Amino acid sequence: MDLALELVLLVAGFYLLAKSSDWLVAGSSVVAERMGVRQLVIGLTVVAWGTSAPEVVVSSLAAVRESPGMSMGNVLGSNIANIGLVLGISSLILPQVLHGRLARREAFWLLVSVGIFWWLCADGRVSRVDGVVLLGAVSIYNFQLLWEARKASLGAKPEVDEPTNWVERNPRLTVLGGMLALAAAAYITVESAQALAGRAGLSDEVVGLTVLAVGTSLPELAAGVSGALRGHSDISLGNVVGSNVFNVTGVVGVVALIRPFGGDGEPEVRDALGELVSFDFFVVMTFSLAALLLPTLAPGRHGRAKGTLLLAGFLGYSGYLLIGELLAPAGP
Repeated sequence: MDLALELVLLVAGFYLLAKSSDWLVAGSSVVAERMGVRQLVIGLTVVAWGTSAPEVVVSSLAAVRESPGMSMGNVLGSNIANIGLVLGISSLILPQVLHGRLARREAFWLLVSVGIFWWLCADGRVSRVDGVVLLGAVSIYNFQLLWEARKASLGAKPEVDEPTNWVERNPRLTVLGGMLALAAAAYITVESAQALAGRAGLSDEVVGLTVLAVGTSLPELAAGVSGALRGHSDISLGNVVGSNVFNVTGVVGVVALIRPFGGDGEPEVRDALGELVSFDFFVVMTFSLAALLLPTLAPGRHGRAKGTLLLAGFLGYSGYLLIGELLAPAGP
Protein backbone atom coordinates (compact mmCIF):
# COMPACT_ATOMS: atom_id res chain seq x y z
CA MET A 1 0.00 0.00 0.00
CA ASP A 2 1.14 3.54 -0.62
CA LEU A 3 1.11 6.19 2.09
CA ALA A 4 -2.09 7.94 0.93
CA LEU A 5 -4.11 4.70 0.91
CA GLU A 6 -2.81 3.76 4.37
CA LEU A 7 -3.94 7.12 5.76
CA VAL A 8 -7.39 6.86 4.11
CA LEU A 9 -7.90 3.35 5.52
CA LEU A 10 -6.83 4.52 8.97
CA VAL A 11 -9.37 7.35 9.01
CA ALA A 12 -12.11 5.07 7.63
CA GLY A 13 -11.30 2.50 10.29
CA PHE A 14 -11.53 5.12 13.05
CA TYR A 15 -14.97 6.22 11.82
CA LEU A 16 -16.34 2.69 11.60
CA LEU A 17 -14.95 1.87 15.05
CA ALA A 18 -16.82 4.81 16.56
CA LYS A 19 -20.10 3.95 14.84
CA SER A 20 -20.01 0.22 15.55
CA SER A 21 -19.12 0.80 19.21
CA ASP A 22 -22.07 3.14 19.54
CA TRP A 23 -24.34 0.40 18.14
CA LEU A 24 -22.89 -2.07 20.64
CA VAL A 25 -23.43 0.18 23.66
CA ALA A 26 -26.91 1.25 22.53
CA GLY A 27 -28.08 -2.32 21.93
CA SER A 28 -26.57 -3.73 25.13
CA SER A 29 -28.14 -0.94 27.21
CA VAL A 30 -31.59 -1.89 25.89
CA VAL A 31 -30.94 -5.59 26.58
CA ALA A 32 -29.79 -4.77 30.14
CA GLU A 33 -32.88 -2.67 30.81
CA ARG A 34 -35.30 -5.35 29.56
CA MET A 35 -33.58 -8.18 31.47
CA GLY A 36 -33.32 -6.20 34.67
CA VAL A 37 -29.56 -6.86 34.68
CA ARG A 38 -27.12 -4.33 36.05
CA GLN A 39 -25.34 -2.34 33.36
CA LEU A 40 -22.01 -3.31 34.96
CA VAL A 41 -22.67 -6.98 34.11
CA ILE A 42 -23.49 -6.11 30.51
CA GLY A 43 -20.32 -4.02 30.29
CA LEU A 44 -18.26 -6.87 31.75
CA THR A 45 -19.65 -9.43 29.30
CA VAL A 46 -21.34 -8.40 26.04
CA VAL A 47 -19.53 -5.10 25.51
CA ALA A 48 -16.20 -6.50 26.75
CA TRP A 49 -16.39 -9.54 24.44
CA GLY A 50 -17.27 -7.41 21.45
CA THR A 51 -14.58 -4.82 21.99
CA SER A 52 -11.96 -7.54 22.65
CA ALA A 53 -12.61 -9.18 19.28
CA PRO A 54 -9.90 -7.04 17.60
CA GLU A 55 -7.28 -8.25 20.09
CA VAL A 56 -8.21 -11.85 19.29
CA VAL A 57 -8.00 -11.26 15.52
CA VAL A 58 -4.82 -9.18 15.58
CA SER A 59 -2.90 -11.26 18.13
CA SER A 60 -3.83 -14.51 16.39
CA LEU A 61 -2.74 -13.13 13.01
CA ALA A 62 0.52 -11.88 14.50
CA ALA A 63 1.25 -15.32 16.00
CA VAL A 64 0.46 -17.11 12.72
CA ARG A 65 2.73 -14.66 10.88
CA GLU A 66 5.61 -15.62 13.20
CA SER A 67 5.46 -12.37 15.22
CA PRO A 68 4.72 -13.57 18.77
CA GLY A 69 6.42 -10.51 20.27
CA MET A 70 3.92 -8.29 18.47
CA SER A 71 1.11 -10.57 19.61
CA MET A 72 2.03 -10.45 23.31
CA GLY A 73 2.91 -6.76 23.13
CA ASN A 74 -0.56 -6.11 21.76
CA VAL A 75 -2.18 -7.89 24.71
CA LEU A 76 -0.18 -6.10 27.40
CA GLY A 77 -0.29 -2.75 25.61
CA SER A 78 -4.05 -3.01 25.15
CA ASN A 79 -4.54 -3.54 28.88
CA ILE A 80 -2.46 -0.44 29.60
CA ALA A 81 -4.34 1.59 26.97
CA ASN A 82 -7.71 0.39 28.26
CA ILE A 83 -7.05 1.87 31.68
CA GLY A 84 -4.83 4.85 30.89
CA LEU A 85 -6.43 5.97 27.63
CA VAL A 86 -10.02 4.67 27.81
CA LEU A 87 -10.75 5.21 31.51
CA GLY A 88 -8.80 8.48 31.44
CA ILE A 89 -10.75 10.00 28.56
CA SER A 90 -14.09 8.53 29.69
CA SER A 91 -13.69 10.08 33.14
CA LEU A 92 -12.86 13.46 31.61
CA ILE A 93 -16.25 13.31 29.88
CA LEU A 94 -18.15 11.73 32.80
CA PRO A 95 -16.30 12.11 36.14
CA GLN A 96 -18.61 9.52 37.73
CA VAL A 97 -16.69 6.80 35.85
CA LEU A 98 -13.99 7.00 38.56
CA HIS A 99 -16.32 7.82 41.45
CA GLY A 100 -17.49 4.30 42.26
CA ARG A 101 -15.11 1.54 43.31
CA LEU A 102 -15.15 -1.93 41.76
CA ALA A 103 -16.83 -4.79 43.58
CA ARG A 104 -14.53 -7.33 45.21
CA ARG A 105 -15.15 -9.92 42.50
CA GLU A 106 -14.25 -7.59 39.63
CA ALA A 107 -11.17 -6.35 41.52
CA PHE A 108 -10.15 -9.95 42.24
CA TRP A 109 -10.36 -11.02 38.61
CA LEU A 110 -8.64 -7.89 37.31
CA LEU A 111 -5.56 -8.67 39.41
CA VAL A 112 -5.68 -12.47 39.33
CA SER A 113 -5.94 -12.63 35.53
CA VAL A 114 -2.71 -10.63 35.21
CA GLY A 115 -1.10 -12.80 37.89
CA ILE A 116 -2.00 -16.01 36.05
CA PHE A 117 -0.62 -14.56 32.85
CA TRP A 118 2.70 -13.72 34.54
CA TRP A 119 2.95 -17.16 36.20
CA LEU A 120 2.47 -18.99 32.92
CA CYS A 121 4.79 -16.74 30.86
CA ALA A 122 7.60 -16.35 33.40
CA ASP A 123 9.45 -19.39 31.99
CA GLY A 124 9.83 -17.69 28.61
CA ARG A 125 7.39 -19.86 26.72
CA VAL A 126 3.64 -20.13 26.08
CA SER A 127 2.45 -23.69 25.45
CA ARG A 128 -0.90 -25.16 24.48
CA VAL A 129 -1.30 -26.37 28.07
CA ASP A 130 -0.88 -22.74 29.18
CA GLY A 131 -3.55 -21.81 26.65
CA VAL A 132 -5.97 -24.35 28.11
CA VAL A 133 -5.35 -23.02 31.63
CA LEU A 134 -5.99 -19.43 30.51
CA LEU A 135 -9.16 -20.36 28.62
CA GLY A 136 -10.34 -22.31 31.67
CA ALA A 137 -9.85 -19.21 33.83
CA VAL A 138 -11.79 -16.93 31.49
CA SER A 139 -14.56 -19.56 31.26
CA ILE A 140 -14.95 -19.58 35.06
CA TYR A 141 -14.98 -15.79 35.11
CA ASN A 142 -17.68 -15.49 32.48
CA PHE A 143 -19.74 -18.31 33.99
CA GLN A 144 -19.95 -16.31 37.22
CA LEU A 145 -21.07 -13.20 35.37
CA LEU A 146 -23.64 -15.02 33.26
CA TRP A 147 -24.98 -16.80 36.34
CA GLU A 148 -25.54 -13.42 37.97
CA ALA A 149 -27.25 -12.16 34.81
CA ARG A 150 -29.48 -15.25 34.74
CA LYS A 151 -30.51 -14.78 38.38
CA ALA A 152 -31.33 -11.16 37.71
CA SER A 153 -33.42 -12.06 34.68
CA LEU A 154 -35.49 -14.54 36.71
CA GLY A 155 -36.94 -11.73 38.75
CA ALA A 156 -39.81 -9.44 37.83
CA LYS A 157 -39.32 -7.92 34.41
CA PRO A 158 -39.11 -4.13 34.50
CA GLU A 159 -41.67 -2.08 32.67
CA VAL A 160 -40.31 -0.72 29.41
CA ASP A 161 -41.65 1.90 27.07
CA GLU A 162 -42.89 1.09 23.61
CA PRO A 163 -39.94 0.83 21.15
CA THR A 164 -39.53 4.04 19.21
CA ASN A 165 -36.57 3.25 16.93
CA TRP A 166 -34.78 0.38 15.19
CA VAL A 167 -32.32 -0.20 18.04
CA GLU A 168 -35.08 -0.53 20.63
CA ARG A 169 -37.02 -2.89 18.36
CA ASN A 170 -33.97 -5.05 17.51
CA PRO A 171 -31.45 -4.67 20.36
CA ARG A 172 -29.88 -8.12 19.93
CA LEU A 173 -29.33 -7.62 16.21
CA THR A 174 -27.80 -4.23 17.02
CA VAL A 175 -25.35 -5.86 19.46
CA LEU A 176 -24.43 -8.59 16.97
CA GLY A 177 -24.00 -6.11 14.13
CA GLY A 178 -21.88 -3.88 16.35
CA MET A 179 -19.57 -6.78 17.26
CA LEU A 180 -19.08 -7.85 13.63
CA ALA A 181 -18.48 -4.29 12.46
CA LEU A 182 -16.02 -3.75 15.31
CA ALA A 183 -13.91 -6.73 14.28
CA ALA A 184 -13.83 -5.62 10.63
CA ALA A 185 -13.08 -2.00 11.51
CA ALA A 186 -10.31 -2.98 13.90
CA TYR A 187 -8.66 -5.17 11.28
CA ILE A 188 -8.66 -2.32 8.72
CA THR A 189 -7.38 0.17 11.28
CA VAL A 190 -4.62 -2.01 12.65
CA GLU A 191 -3.39 -3.16 9.23
CA SER A 192 -3.02 0.43 8.06
CA ALA A 193 -1.52 1.59 11.37
CA GLN A 194 0.97 -1.27 11.34
CA ALA A 195 2.05 -0.35 7.81
CA LEU A 196 2.56 3.27 8.84
CA ALA A 197 4.57 2.20 11.90
CA GLY A 198 6.69 -0.07 9.74
CA ARG A 199 7.76 2.96 7.74
CA ALA A 200 9.23 4.36 10.98
CA GLY A 201 11.29 1.21 11.59
CA LEU A 202 9.73 0.21 14.94
CA SER A 203 10.29 -3.28 16.40
CA ASP A 204 7.51 -5.87 16.66
CA GLU A 205 7.31 -5.55 20.44
CA VAL A 206 7.06 -1.74 20.41
CA VAL A 207 4.53 -1.81 17.55
CA GLY A 208 2.46 -4.25 19.60
CA LEU A 209 2.75 -2.19 22.80
CA THR A 210 1.91 1.14 21.14
CA VAL A 211 0.41 1.24 17.64
CA LEU A 212 -1.45 -2.07 17.76
CA ALA A 213 -2.40 -1.58 21.41
CA VAL A 214 -4.02 1.78 20.68
CA GLY A 215 -5.56 0.47 17.46
CA THR A 216 -7.16 -2.57 19.10
CA SER A 217 -8.20 -0.45 22.11
CA LEU A 218 -10.12 1.99 19.90
CA PRO A 219 -13.31 -0.09 20.26
CA GLU A 220 -12.99 0.09 24.06
CA LEU A 221 -12.32 3.81 23.74
CA ALA A 222 -15.32 4.38 21.48
CA ALA A 223 -17.55 2.19 23.67
CA GLY A 224 -16.29 3.91 26.83
CA VAL A 225 -16.80 7.39 25.43
CA SER A 226 -20.21 6.43 24.06
CA GLY A 227 -21.21 5.02 27.45
CA ALA A 228 -19.95 8.16 29.19
CA LEU A 229 -21.86 10.45 26.81
CA ARG A 230 -25.01 8.43 27.49
CA GLY A 231 -24.41 8.69 31.25
CA HIS A 232 -23.69 4.94 31.62
CA SER A 233 -20.62 5.07 33.86
CA ASP A 234 -20.93 1.37 34.79
CA ILE A 235 -20.72 0.29 31.15
CA SER A 236 -17.57 2.38 30.65
CA LEU A 237 -15.88 0.87 33.72
CA GLY A 238 -17.20 -2.66 33.21
CA ASN A 239 -16.10 -2.64 29.58
CA VAL A 240 -12.49 -1.89 30.58
CA VAL A 241 -12.35 -4.49 33.37
CA GLY A 242 -14.00 -7.20 31.28
CA SER A 243 -11.77 -6.48 28.28
CA ASN A 244 -8.60 -6.58 30.36
CA VAL A 245 -9.52 -9.92 31.94
CA PHE A 246 -10.41 -11.31 28.52
CA ASN A 247 -7.19 -10.02 26.93
CA VAL A 248 -4.73 -11.79 29.23
CA THR A 249 -6.78 -14.98 29.50
CA GLY A 250 -9.00 -15.42 26.46
CA VAL A 251 -6.80 -13.74 23.83
CA VAL A 252 -3.51 -15.29 24.98
CA GLY A 253 -5.30 -18.62 25.44
CA VAL A 254 -6.53 -18.60 21.84
CA VAL A 255 -3.12 -17.53 20.53
CA ALA A 256 -1.38 -20.32 22.49
CA LEU A 257 -3.69 -22.95 21.02
CA ILE A 258 -3.08 -21.65 17.49
CA ARG A 259 0.67 -21.24 17.73
CA PRO A 260 2.69 -22.02 20.92
CA PHE A 261 5.93 -20.04 21.09
CA GLY A 262 9.07 -19.36 23.11
CA GLY A 263 11.26 -21.75 25.08
CA ASP A 264 14.70 -23.09 24.19
CA GLY A 265 13.63 -23.75 20.60
CA GLU A 266 13.08 -20.02 20.00
CA PRO A 267 15.68 -18.16 22.09
CA GLU A 268 14.94 -14.74 20.55
CA VAL A 269 11.23 -15.11 21.26
CA ARG A 270 12.01 -16.39 24.77
CA ASP A 271 14.18 -13.35 25.49
CA ALA A 272 11.60 -10.93 24.05
CA LEU A 273 8.87 -12.55 26.13
CA GLY A 274 11.11 -12.30 29.20
CA GLU A 275 11.55 -8.56 28.66
CA LEU A 276 7.81 -8.06 28.27
CA VAL A 277 7.07 -10.03 31.44
CA SER A 278 9.85 -8.41 33.47
CA PHE A 279 9.01 -4.76 32.64
CA ASP A 280 5.71 -4.26 30.81
CA PHE A 281 3.90 -6.73 33.07
CA PHE A 282 4.61 -4.48 36.04
CA VAL A 283 3.35 -1.47 34.09
CA VAL A 284 0.10 -3.39 33.48
CA MET A 285 -0.13 -4.23 37.19
CA THR A 286 0.52 -0.60 38.14
CA PHE A 287 -2.30 0.64 35.92
CA SER A 288 -4.59 -2.13 37.22
CA LEU A 289 -3.92 -1.08 40.81
CA ALA A 290 -4.53 2.54 39.83
CA ALA A 291 -7.97 1.60 38.45
CA LEU A 292 -8.76 -0.03 41.80
CA LEU A 293 -7.28 2.56 44.14
CA LEU A 294 -8.01 5.91 42.50
CA PRO A 295 -11.79 5.72 43.13
CA THR A 296 -11.05 5.18 46.85
CA LEU A 297 -9.14 8.47 47.04
CA ALA A 298 -11.59 11.29 47.76
CA PRO A 299 -14.59 9.04 46.91
CA GLY A 300 -17.16 10.70 44.67
CA ARG A 301 -14.92 13.65 43.88
CA HIS A 302 -12.15 14.77 41.51
CA GLY A 303 -13.06 12.29 38.76
CA ARG A 304 -11.53 14.44 36.05
CA ALA A 305 -8.30 14.90 37.99
CA LYS A 306 -7.99 11.15 38.41
CA GLY A 307 -8.69 10.64 34.72
CA THR A 308 -6.03 13.19 33.84
CA LEU A 309 -3.53 11.26 35.96
CA LEU A 310 -4.32 8.00 34.15
CA LEU A 311 -4.10 9.65 30.73
CA ALA A 312 -0.80 11.34 31.58
CA GLY A 313 0.62 8.01 32.75
CA PHE A 314 -0.38 6.32 29.51
CA LEU A 315 1.05 9.09 27.32
CA GLY A 316 4.28 9.08 29.32
CA TYR A 317 4.68 5.31 29.00
CA SER A 318 3.96 5.34 25.26
CA GLY A 319 6.31 8.26 24.71
CA TYR A 320 9.06 6.48 26.64
CA LEU A 321 8.75 3.39 24.41
CA LEU A 322 8.57 5.28 21.12
CA ILE A 323 11.35 7.75 21.87
CA GLY A 324 13.58 4.99 23.23
CA GLU A 325 13.00 2.92 20.09
CA LEU A 326 13.57 5.78 17.66
CA LEU A 327 16.75 6.94 19.42
CA ALA A 328 18.20 3.45 19.82
CA PRO A 329 21.27 2.82 17.66
CA ALA A 330 20.60 0.80 14.54
CA GLY A 331 21.59 -2.84 14.62
CA PRO A 332 24.38 -4.28 12.47
